[in-house]
Amino acid sequence: MASFNTMAGCFLASALFAMVVGKVSNALVSTHPLAKPAIAVADSAPETASAAPAAELPPIGPKLKDANVEKGKALYAQQCFTCHTIDKGGVNKVGPNQWNIVGRKKASHEGFGYSSALQAKGGDWTYEDINHMIFKPQAFVRGTKMAFAGLAKEQDRADVIAYLRTMSDTPAPLP
Repeated sequence: MASFNTMAGCFLASALFAMVVGKVSNALVSTHPLAKPAIAVADSAPETASAAPAAELPPIGPKLKDANVEKGKALYAQQCFTCHTIDKGGVNKVGPNQWNIVGRKKASHEGFGYSSALQAKGGDWTYEDINHMIFKPQAFVRGTKMAFAGLAKEQDRADVIAYLRTMSDTPAPLP
């Protein structure tokens, strides 16, 4: 019983100490409102996910004809594998499994919790859509959960897309 009383006393003493420190600090530090906001906030309404403008990119189709699948596989291992699996029937990680991604309906992989922004985007994953997504995900789908800076080099994107294309039982035809 003595240990309970000791523990209760310590708890009450700690709570009393925290309260006294709070009162003393409030007395020592005076707050005053800012003359103007520290951060300017625009009054415009936020853009919807489907209305987000896609960055102007040249069509990726011509680059796919000469894309290097092995280089795309290496880039995938460096840039994508942390968040995505690629094997058939593979599990979802932070991002959904990418098997058979070309031509698959957006936000459709079983068991993955997609952002409402990507769900609202709709349609199937085309070569061009994948190109825009891996170039700048937030520009293509504002509000996506995909936290990736993107691949700036067009040839790197073409190589990754060419590799993704091969990860299917029946690869989609090239454009």
